Amino acid sequence: MSRGKLLQIKRRVQSTESLKKITKAMEMVATARVKKIERKLGSVREFLNEAKRLIENIELEGNHPFLTGNGKRGLVVLSTDMGLCGAFPTEIARYALHVIEKENIDFVYAIGAKTIPFFKKNEKTKRIYDRVYEIPTFDFAQTVMLDLLNDGVGSVFVVYGKFKNRLIQKPELVKIVPLEKKKLKESRYEYEPNVEELTDSALKFFVSASIYSLAYETKVSELYARQNAMRNATENADEVIKNLTLEYNKERQASITQELIEIVSGAQALQEE
Repeated sequence: MSRGKLLQIKRRVQSTESLKKITKAMEMVATARVKKIERKLGSVREFLNEAKRLIENIELEGNHPFLTGNGKRGLVVLSTDMGLCGAFPTEIARYALHVIEKENIDFVYAIGAKTIPFFKKNEKTKRIYDRVYEIPTFDFAQTVMLDLLNDGVGSVFVVYGKFKNRLIQKPELVKIVPLEKKKLKESRYEYEPNVEELTDSALKFFVSASIYSLAYETKVSELYARQNAMRNATENADEVIKNLTLEYNKERQASITQELIEIVSGAQALQEE
């Protein structure tokens, strides 16, 4: 084995060790961030539950598109701005493309820079929001809701990354509106402003709260997916270093053995002479 080959293996070990340090650092960063953000996930979910209870206790009336469903069918795709989180953004995008055909979607709002390769040239893509938030905000959810209304949407579907546990994050589909018109309850209330205006405000709030909650859940899923991906990359780097080190030692031993054979052969030749 030439010294050049041994040097090449040694350089591969060194570069893999450098890469391992990067993936380990990124895993630690993702872990620190997800712990901070996950603490608020329960509050965000409860916020959405309260919005649902509000809707359930209001006599919804009027011809609001979120109530009647009259209008276009819009799909909101909640993905990520950053990569290095395994197949997570790709799975969301591919699932969304399947939903477009299955649910006969009229147009798509794609949120996250990682959706661009999938939706930039898609004929049904209406808007792409990239790098609009580091952590989802209710204000941004309201912006998306108003854009949906202005574009004539009556049915809103959302594909997002559902956080099931620390190891499993999967894309799922949720239909937010239209809501079914409920029959009037036994006890009637007088509303101020009138019930149509209250219905309008309540539906806008509910759709915004839903988008906000699903975006937040997607963010938590993204961070856990990145944590898992970086942990796997670190473990793979360890395995590569182990194999390369073994190969280096074998080749080095073979080189030493070959040199010893040459020395012994040379000595024997001298003795024979």
